[in-house]
Amino acid sequence: MPGADAMQQQLQQNTLFASSPARQSSNAELWRGTWVIFTKHMHKFLRNGQEVGGTLAAPILLAATFGLGMEKVVATDAIAGLNYLSFIAPGIIAFTALSGAINAGMPLLEEKIKGVMKEYMVAPIPRLSILLAATASGLVKTFVQSLLIVVVTVLFGARLQMSPGSALGATLVLTAFVVTMVGFANAMALRSRSIGGYHTILFLLNLPLLFFSSALYPLGAMPAWMRVVAVINPTTYAVEGMRAWLFGGNALHPLLCLAVLIVAAVLSLWFSARTFQRVME
Repeated sequence: MPGADAMQQQLQQNTLFASSPARQSSNAELWRGTWVIFTKHMHKFLRNGQEVGGTLAAPILLAATFGLGMEKVVATDAIAGLNYLSFIAPGIIAFTALSGAINAGMPLLEEKIKGVMKEYMVAPIPRLSILLAATASGLVKTFVQSLLIVVVTVLFGARLQMSPGSALGATLVLTAFVVTMVGFANAMALRSRSIGGYHTILFLLNLPLLFFSSALYPLGAMPAWMRVVAVINPTTYAVEGMRAWLFGGNALHPLLCLAVLIVAAVLSLWFSARTFQRVME
């Protein structure tokens, strides 16, 4: 029977995929699968005019409201000689990354709800490529927004102090931070049963991660209890690392910030991978 033959062929394909460690560990298969899913996510994003418009407009609005709107009411002597736009620009980048992390988990959740994830399970690609593609698409969107923030804040009056080495350092800090947040968002997306529940959980975490960090005010100006919370908040290390390498702030050593964020990124990816494995079992 044709139907039985097709089912048998599919079962054989699934068995081959599941029982072939060499194929799963193949770099070529991993990157091919990642690229296919990544391009699918990006094509879907680029076809959505509202999402593209929001991605491009958000950095400008944030720079204008947080930077220009608050510059006159903040004591500049408390922020290590930086003007407020220079001080807050890394915080706006971090806030953008946090918001981007929420959106980064959405394609994964939608594919889970619609059953697309099951189609990936029978495809001849390593499962890790699903998570890598979701992380990569979130990274690309966040980097575009971050570049816009730097350009806009400089046009508004921020004083950029950057060399090729510091630009690389800031890029590594941003990458590690975005991977951390996207990995966590992917794990939450895999655990969530509805889009509303997913957004509720991450919204409750998004603002505390921003406000209990040095994004909007310096560590030295915080109450002691708030400073303790800020020190264990990965957002603080992202903000301070980018602030040091891009604008000359020095509350925390940038290499310390990078090291902390790399550890956080590894733990976040491990958590999302474990969650993915449990959900798919």
